[in-house]
Amino acid sequence: MIALTLVLFSGNSFSQEAVPHYSILEKKDFITLNPDYSVSFKSLLTLNIWDSRGLSHAKRVLPVDKLNQVTNFEVTVTNLATSKVVKRVKLKDLKEVSYIDDGSIYVDTKYKVFELEGVPLPVKVDIIEERLRTTNFFLGSWNPQYYHNQKIKSASLEVVYPVALGLRFRLNHLDSSSSTSQEGNKVKLNWNLENLDAFDERTDSDSLPSLDLAPKKFALEGYVSDMENWDGFGRFISLLIDKKDELPEDFKSEVRQMTAGLEDDYEKISVIYKYLQKNYRYVVIFLGIDGWEPRNASDVIQTKYGECKALTTLMKGMLKEVGIESQYSLVYAGDQKVHLEADFPINNFNHAFLRVPMGEEVLWLECTNNFLPAGFSGNFTKDRDALVVTENGGFLERTPDYRESKFNTIKNTYDIQLQENGDGTFKGNSSFQGFPAVDFFALNEFLDDNQRKNYLNKNIGGSGIIIKDYQIETSNQREVPVASVTFEGNIQRFGQQTTKRIIFPTHLKKIETDMLDNGLLNLEEEITIQSNRKTEMESGVSNFEIKEDYFSYFIDSQVSDDGVITISNRLEINLPKEISEEDKSKTIARINTQLQKNIILKKSE
Repeated sequence: MIALTLVLFSGNSFSQEAVPHYSILEKKDFITLNPDYSVSFKSLLTLNIWDSRGLSHAKRVLPVDKLNQVTNFEVTVTNLATSKVVKRVKLKDLKEVSYIDDGSIYVDTKYKVFELEGVPLPVKVDIIEERLRTTNFFLGSWNPQYYHNQKIKSASLEVVYPVALGLRFRLNHLDSSSSTSQEGNKVKLNWNLENLDAFDERTDSDSLPSLDLAPKKFALEGYVSDMENWDGFGRFISLLIDKKDELPEDFKSEVRQMTAGLEDDYEKISVIYKYLQKNYRYVVIFLGIDGWEPRNASDVIQTKYGECKALTTLMKGMLKEVGIESQYSLVYAGDQKVHLEADFPINNFNHAFLRVPMGEEVLWLECTNNFLPAGFSGNFTKDRDALVVTENGGFLERTPDYRESKFNTIKNTYDIQLQENGDGTFKGNSSFQGFPAVDFFALNEFLDDNQRKNYLNKNIGGSGIIIKDYQIETSNQREVPVASVTFEGNIQRFGQQTTKRIIFPTHLKKIETDMLDNGLLNLEEEITIQSNRKTEMESGVSNFEIKEDYFSYFIDSQVSDDGVITISNRLEINLPKEISEEDKSKTIARINTQLQKNIILKKSE
């Protein structure tokens, strides 16, 4: 009977599926918005798991803090081969963990965690989960599919809310039957889905079905506002940050002294920004209103540390003291970009920074960075929607995409002394502007001599480069980071020797994908080559130019009367913002094909 049960259960075979599934889920979710702005959550889940790789699909992580409570949690695990209950878990049995990383000093949120382990397969797992949140500010999203390699047999969501509070929702790749009903002063919404195929770990999460929920009227720790438009969201944030940027009187005097004698506003900003970078550490502290309320600037001054909200607030206060207005702003920072819609305000932020209007120019100050120049935040907040908070509201604005030459330029000069065996010695200089310069700021800040040399050997030249001596200098031209590297060393197998000829490449390094994270690159190079043996050019590249859709390339080579070869080249790359990874790779391959040119020197007596 047991063997027969296992055979029947293996009817969930995934041998013919494009993506195998290790579990099947049925779930019912219930969300109730209460008149006092609290929210009740209830989930009923049933999983059938027959593969050990599906055990992780039963994991539940539940936040617990002053805004979130877990009111009930029950798990029943049944062996499908014997129909016997093999495990029961209650709320009191869950382990509790804190989230503290290297940058955190205190986070008051803890997590109740359930993980399934040590049970015979196949099993059925029934989970009842009930939670209460004291605010409707964080409604978040409903995701019918969460774990990869899991098939969804059915998923439903019921949302009930008071008419007086209101609710807004947005469907993302969600094709389901839905219904709406009203009874008295309450509205009920229902969504139902069935038979969703499994996805794999390579699937972009943004392509999965989801439902975004957001309140109209909301409250958080006594602050009441509305989220029907971004102005209302901004009014709420302005309440949280009100008067937080006020400075102690003695510190005000110190700030004024920093900028005494300076007339240019950018110079004032830069001086204060460097002071912030030098004297304050970035440390995560989630206190107050679930981490949304900044600490007072006076507290930050006293402790010398803060997270993004605190450091941004302090910077705002220091700028105000020298007559420069700025605006506290929110964004979703990091590798993932989150699109914000003008007509669907939603709480989808993880970072605070500062907007500084300067006439027709706007600077964005990343107050958690401790080495880049004022006004340059790099990839962290590049080209994304941000909420700019004003005194009485807020508005959306796009951050810079940095698609200008001054942010994407490299200039190299190499002087190579070619030896008889094709090896050589070399010296040179490379200058970097904008994104190409960023790594060199970090090199000076964080790495030792050997680590710097390893980086330079890989990135300054190509194969065979051995840098023996170097010097790195970093500076800035206003908001543009600039780096200059002078170097010297040996280069192996640069030239190929025959009896009568020397053959060598026109480029030391090919274009790599990571050089085009910003989609733009202006590269200029000049290489001079001298040989101890008298030679003359037999075959070179003279005034060669090519223009394609996404790049242009020019190269010229000349030989002087005393036998010095000079190679000059210029490469300009401008990829579309929305270019696919496949097209990007193809373009880079075409560029590198053009760079694979050789020069042939004929030996003479």
